[in-house]
Amino acid sequence: MAEDRGDFANALDLAQFGHMHGAALRLHATAVAYEGRGVLILGASGAGKSSLALDLIAFGAELICDDAILLEADTEGLSLRAPPERLPMIEARGIGLLNAGPLVDQAALALVLYLQDMPQPRLPATRMAMWRGHFARLLGVNARVPQTSAVVHALRHGFAPLA
Repeated sequence: MAEDRGDFANALDLAQFGHMHGAALRLHATAVAYEGRGVLILGASGAGKSSLALDLIAFGAELICDDAILLEADTEGLSLRAPPERLPMIEARGIGLLNAGPLVDQAALALVLYLQDMPQPRLPATRMAMWRGHFARLLGVNARVPQTSAVVHALRHGFAPLA
């Protein structure tokens, strides 16, 4: 679902969210794969990354990793990969550590969700995230407003064409 339109000049540089780990960028983030498409969930500690991942898992996504993810770039684009020390669990704040269920080791990056505790515009402009010259669709998400079904719908059916 990498986009060929959007605001490339003002793309969010994913490098600011992590540090280099060999050839990969190691991010404090959570990632799932939905029908083979990778979803990277960014946000501050306590923003709701794991909660949103659990919601997506309830819709059929599979966990790549909770709290740490490796972002890699190659000629095909960006991909998400679990670090070698991944544990098969996910945190449910206030409940405890849960078995993750089905895991997947990697997926091509399709969508970046950036959790922010601020109102989001009703119809936001198309935004992009980038790393090493590759781009993916970026959505600012208010974790306090349930939007999981809209994210799943976008992964299944895509976004409407830009006017």
